[in-house]
Amino acid sequence: MFQSTFAQRTITGVITDSKDNLPLIGANVLVPNTSIGTITEIDGSFTLSVPEDSKSLEISYTGYANKIISIDGVSNVSASLDLGQIIDEVIVIGYGTQKRADVTGAIASYSAEKIDERPINRIDQALVGQLAGVRVKQTSGLPGAGFSIQVRGTGSIGANNEPLYVIDGFPLEVSSQSSSGGFGTGNPLDNINPNDIESIQVLKDAASAAIYGSRASNGVVLITTKKGGDGKAKINLNVSYGFNETAKKLDVLSAEEWVDRASEMIDYAWVNSAEGRTASQSSAEREAILGGFNRNFIKDDRWAQPGHPGLVYIDWQDELFRRGALQNYSLSAQGGNKYAKYFVSGDYLDSEGIAIGVGYKQFSARANMEVTASDRLTIGINIAPSYSIASNPGVEGKDQQMHIAAGMVPVSEESVGLDVNVGNNTPYTWGSSRSSPVRVVENTIGDSKIFRTIGTVFGKLELAEGLNFKTSFNLDNVDQSRKSYTPAWVTRNRTSGGGFSGYKRQTFVSENTLSFDRTFGGAHNVNTIIGTSYNTSKFDAFRIGVSGGFNSDVITTLNAANINPGGTNTTETQNTLISFFGRLQYNFADKYLLSGSLRRDGSSRFGPDTKWGVFPSISAGWRISEEAFLKQVDAISSLKIRGSWGISGNNGIGDYSHVSILGFDNYSFGNSLASGQVPSNFANSRLGWEKSETIDVGFDLGLFNNRVYASFDYYTKRNSDLLLKIPIPTAVGFSSALTNIGEVLNKGWEVELTTRNLTGKFSWSTSVNLSHNTNEVLQLGPENTPILGGAFDINHNILMVGEPMYSLYVVQQEGILSASDIENGAALYGKQVEGDPKYFDADGDGVITPDDRILSGHPNPDYTWGINNTFKFAGFDLGVLLQGQWGGKIYSTFGRGLDRTGMGPVENTLGLHRDRWRSPEDPGAGLRGKANSSFGRIKNTDWLYDNDYWRVRNITLGYNLGDVINIKGISSARIYVNAENFFGADKYAGGFNPEAVNNSGDDYGAFPLSKSLVGGLNFTF
Repeated sequence: MFQSTFAQRTITGVITDSKDNLPLIGANVLVPNTSIGTITEIDGSFTLSVPEDSKSLEISYTGYANKIISIDGVSNVSASLDLGQIIDEVIVIGYGTQKRADVTGAIASYSAEKIDERPINRIDQALVGQLAGVRVKQTSGLPGAGFSIQVRGTGSIGANNEPLYVIDGFPLEVSSQSSSGGFGTGNPLDNINPNDIESIQVLKDAASAAIYGSRASNGVVLITTKKGGDGKAKINLNVSYGFNETAKKLDVLSAEEWVDRASEMIDYAWVNSAEGRTASQSSAEREAILGGFNRNFIKDDRWAQPGHPGLVYIDWQDELFRRGALQNYSLSAQGGNKYAKYFVSGDYLDSEGIAIGVGYKQFSARANMEVTASDRLTIGINIAPSYSIASNPGVEGKDQQMHIAAGMVPVSEESVGLDVNVGNNTPYTWGSSRSSPVRVVENTIGDSKIFRTIGTVFGKLELAEGLNFKTSFNLDNVDQSRKSYTPAWVTRNRTSGGGFSGYKRQTFVSENTLSFDRTFGGAHNVNTIIGTSYNTSKFDAFRIGVSGGFNSDVITTLNAANINPGGTNTTETQNTLISFFGRLQYNFADKYLLSGSLRRDGSSRFGPDTKWGVFPSISAGWRISEEAFLKQVDAISSLKIRGSWGISGNNGIGDYSHVSILGFDNYSFGNSLASGQVPSNFANSRLGWEKSETIDVGFDLGLFNNRVYASFDYYTKRNSDLLLKIPIPTAVGFSSALTNIGEVLNKGWEVELTTRNLTGKFSWSTSVNLSHNTNEVLQLGPENTPILGGAFDINHNILMVGEPMYSLYVVQQEGILSASDIENGAALYGKQVEGDPKYFDADGDGVITPDDRILSGHPNPDYTWGINNTFKFAGFDLGVLLQGQWGGKIYSTFGRGLDRTGMGPVENTLGLHRDRWRSPEDPGAGLRGKANSSFGRIKNTDWLYDNDYWRVRNITLGYNLGDVINIKGISSARIYVNAENFFGADKYAGGFNPEAVNNSGDDYGAFPLSKSLVGGLNFTF
């Protein structure tokens, strides 16, 4: 369709490096403004059929400047490319494009070439370790799960901290990550095919992001998808297949080590239960003394017998994990003519998870079409339907199956095996009542299905030279449903469970812009844009709860369930945003750059007198390298200094937070309880915008014809008028109120360095990024009263003026108590004795209490970094990406389940306990106390770990098959093998993932990350 017929002619040629005349392998040769093209072979040669009336070819190669060569009247050409001018790259900015040389804000860019070279499942996955100042956190290892992105730290306490995503000019509804690690209203990048992406830009400072105003305080991610071009169809086929498995097993006690610890604990309990009892007494003797069996005092004699007859030792993690298959098939076509251009694609992804029952499937399609109706009018449509199924039988978080597998006693009766406490089987006598996690995940349904369609219709009209009007209508429709079901025979109480829930989210955006771009007098370039935007988003949710199980183990639908009325409900919310915006850019002689923008937003989420916010920005740049006094310095190819200031906003709260919302409650009526409605929150009609003020100064420097290119930025980002809940007197009927108060400061620096170390036949390029950010709370409530947080037992994090957000706040462990410590009056917690942990008495009152908690680190790393190396030689290409972070902490509430003081032998524990204190003569490593303790527990630093890590995120080895496959119709072919997450290390002994979030903001049993090995083929026809 849209394909025109042309008389053809064949062009041949050779592309070389201008410096050493060596061939450039894999250079792109393209007929300008079309999709007709090919790539060069090992010797730099190419053959390309072009329309008879073609006049030129455009040659491009990574790291080199693009070149246009004439083919008018010739059939054989040659061209030599100079090392690239990075500053000539055109990048996407808010509501337009701009040459990198003219950019005065802080913008990070990521090319689609890097996406095409490796198989990835999500767009956010591609950004890990790639951009300075952009921290991409993989908080869950579940396939298909969304990543969390932080741009220059986090500055909001009560509102959203995720960036705004804009796809082809369509600003999607912002979704915040919940404290359980998920995205309750859906992640904006769900179901979007990475193979459709052309480029990604991240607007990091307010000067570049403020034109998006109210939702730009956390940065803006601009995503551009592929478009069509003139000429016959260019068809791409990408096929990949491989496997993935867990990147890490949690170090817990082996079966033999668990037996050793259980024996020690039982003997200790027996010896200390009465006078005259000794550890050497047999089970029979103990049972006779007791007059019956008691597992707390009697061991399983088979533990000590050779081969432990009648028992089976189990590694539950090995049984739950598996090697899962990965496969992806992507087909696209790109082409058109001078009247119509198109890009269409289809994609199928099937990712078996690294554990039984876990998986992700996605079907997606896209059609981007553009029609030139006249010399002045262009209309187009982009539509992208998709469907996905994420299978999770309940493996992540507190009391979920990953948690249970790690803590399950690794011993079972041989006759039972893996079927512990399922069906007619009972638990192992010395184990807990947990059911086999393997059988649970094998038989549990936990499917989340998303059907999503993103559509845009637009029109562009040229009113006069340089003056253009554009209008667009955009709709994002998401239907999500989740079904869960667990049969009775695999549950502890033999009662089936399940439920059904879901939501429908619709976002509609209509935008109109008028842009003007002209150069006056040959030196004065003016680019301006004004526009309006109307944005409305509706979210409808439902939940059907089950209480008392199902009436059938065969029927898994709710018609067989006992519905729980209290757990069944629907909700509906809607918000509207109306905006007016404008920007002016001025460029004098390509030396002096000035830009300013202004946006005014009105949001229905705020009060009638405070709903409107104004977000200005201004930035300037000076290209010093264009001055005469620097043109004589050959080493300096380009040098630009820039600075910016701006204010952006945040409205990431509930849709009706400023008004009083009615809830249900009981009241007394006629001497009985009646159901009624009451206000459930404190109304605040003055609630307004949270603001983020950013100051940024930086420079861009290119050396030696831009073989070395560096960017540096220093910034401060001050969030004020925070949307923060503060305590209020309960006499008003509520304990807290949402208001605008508080201030948080992020400041730091970023470095990006790109070097072309070797060029020619063997090429080697390196990209390095390093970011440093510090975070400080400057103001909280009216009296700056600290706010404590953290679930379970006592609070373990704190918001405090002068400290980073959510600083960890726990008691300090100082080793293990000795007899001399106790004799000398060491502070104790409860009934502590020799061999128990020794804690620091911070307040000096002689006893250990929650008042001894002190600041113990912060959750965000001080530094994040990435190093990407690319090598090319004789048709081979090798890419290696290293990524990591250091300087932060993670508090593992998973320790509450696996590593608590006083836990008995009915559960397994961390491998740290193999070096526990056993006696004064065998004190162990000094990190874990004796197995038996009776003083209880208090949150302390034994659950505190560094969240430092490094990972070889990606290794891709590819080969250009141009010399091997010489088939008419195939213009290029590449074979590759890719390894993700195969190498790395961290210091997190208390869990699987040092970035995990799955329960109240902490890690309580994260699902581990995967490592994968995938092979693939890329064909272009």
